[in-house]
Amino acid sequence: MLGFLLAFGTAISEALKDITSKFNLHHIDEYTAAFSMHLVQSILLAPLIFYFGFEELTPRFLWALLASSILQLIVILLYFKAIKRSELSVTVPLITLTPLFMLLTSPILIGEFPSLLGIVGIILIVVGTYISNISEDNKNFFAPFTMLVKEQGPRYMLLVAFIWSITANIDKIGVEETSPVFWSFSKDFVILFYLIPILAVKSKKPLSQINKRKWPLLLVGFFRSASVLTQMFAIQFILVAYVISIKRASSVFIILFAFFYMNERKNFRNRLIGIVIILIGLFVIAIS
Repeated sequence: MLGFLLAFGTAISEALKDITSKFNLHHIDEYTAAFSMHLVQSILLAPLIFYFGFEELTPRFLWALLASSILQLIVILLYFKAIKRSELSVTVPLITLTPLFMLLTSPILIGEFPSLLGIVGIILIVVGTYISNISEDNKNFFAPFTMLVKEQGPRYMLLVAFIWSITANIDKIGVEETSPVFWSFSKDFVILFYLIPILAVKSKKPLSQINKRKWPLLLVGFFRSASVLTQMFAIQFILVAYVISIKRASSVFIILFAFFYMNERKNFRNRLIGIVIILIGLFVIAIS
């Protein structure tokens, strides 16, 4: 149950991070946003590293760190390309396929496979999240899949979903070799250095952008840190596929926030149906 509660905390933190990020992206570019988020997280987690102490850097940890950081960087670039080239209603639903891909990648990478009831819960959360992201204006329920043939954006996002199914399992390896705090810090600290040359080339006056939005960016970094830490602790108690499925349920909180505080009533019927299915899926995983 502790693992379930931690995963639920991951979903809440992830939703808060996405909500605050949305407001920030009205004022800064995505490269500055990504860099500042990883910078704040590194600063927040650094004192914890000194408090708990450094871990032994085993060869298995170093390989996991190299693989995870490179794959995460690729995901960042692909994600931005996907949402730039295609409509969100076509690309975003494909992210929900990550837990399904993990039914394949988790047994191969870390030897984890959910129970039959757990698989049912994962599928329910995937379906619920998919439905909640489908526009009611789009009459074709399978539009994101049919657009895989026609547009680059959906193909990029499908690749993002698959890569995330790999990096989530690598997180388990990193945590096993060190600790949740040390792995969380190490991975994003390395990614931070990867982002520096990208920021220099792609962003215009990034330091000025950060200075103007320093407090909102600090908030994003705080929620990101909370999301990462709760996720890394959660995978110590329950299967990674369960944690990621519950994490994807963060869309429930985003939808409710948009409805009550941003007056976004469009597509609410689909979103309400999706929320109900997601909640059923969460219950099934909780009892599995």
